Amino acid sequence: MKITFLFVVLFLLDLFTCGHADPPYPLPDIGDATFIQDCVRAHNKFRSQVNPPASNMFRMSWDTALAKTAKAWAKKCKFKHNNYLKMQGKVHPTFTPVGENIWTGTATIFSVDTALSDWFNEVNSYNFNTRHCSGICGHYTQVVWAESYKVGCAVHFCDAVENFPGLFKAAHFVCNYGPAGNYPRKPYEAGQPCSGCSNEKCVNKLCENTERERLIDYTYWHPDWDTQPQPPRPQPPRPRPPRPPPPPAEHPRPSCDQYCLSVSILRPLFLILTTGVDCWRDHIDYILLYMLTSLLETWNITKHV
Repeated sequence: MKITFLFVVLFLLDLFTCGHADPPYPLPDIGDATFIQDCVRAHNKFRSQVNPPASNMFRMSWDTALAKTAKAWAKKCKFKHNNYLKMQGKVHPTFTPVGENIWTGTATIFSVDTALSDWFNEVNSYNFNTRHCSGICGHYTQVVWAESYKVGCAVHFCDAVENFPGLFKAAHFVCNYGPAGNYPRKPYEAGQPCSGCSNEKCVNKLCENTERERLIDYTYWHPDWDTQPQPPRPQPPRPRPPRPPPPPAEHPRPSCDQYCLSVSILRPLFLILTTGVDCWRDHIDYILLYMLTSLLETWNITKHV
């Protein structure tokens, strides 16, 4: 009976622990340097591989605000586009609208390269000359949209994904782009690589511009529709008003007057006397008895003599 009870307790404890444990497949956060590098590298790799070659393809760089938006939307575990992409200030401080790609799959097989490869392989359904798409092409055209030069991505673990039945324990990967692509025209101009980018350096068939690729710090910006509250922006300390000088005294008082001196001297003196009286009071009987005995003995000796 005791053994059965023990097994039941262990089973319930294990069940509770599993229900509250961290996701079994740890996924990187938007601040992970390797994750950031992988996202930027994979996008630029596929942008440099377009066929026909692009004459005006910008090189992409990371954007922290786009990554915050991607994370906030990925946490909702919905297989649908962000409702706020076209709303001013809702998904980025400056870019409106913002582009978006979503990849969802089993967490065990997720990698940035896997997701980007799936998006880029949509090129097989896209005819560059006619702009005709025989299947799904929007992820591909956004990845290779020439004027989209900022990207921010996030991946979130979801036990289940809305609008994606039958998928459990999923990696929900979202990338946002600025400026947005997928307008009704070709994603880029065909031609000699970088020939359409005046006065810009050509790096791996992509147009490099250090000012355009500059990393901007959006520390205090967050999407206001994010369900997770953000820490308040710290306020600079207010300067304290100067203290007014004390009014000058007409007759400065001495540090210790006659009353102060008398109290300082008499108080410890009375304390010593009181302590002495207490000590003598405890022994006065013995002292008087001793004195009386001595007097009697002296009187007897004198009497006999």
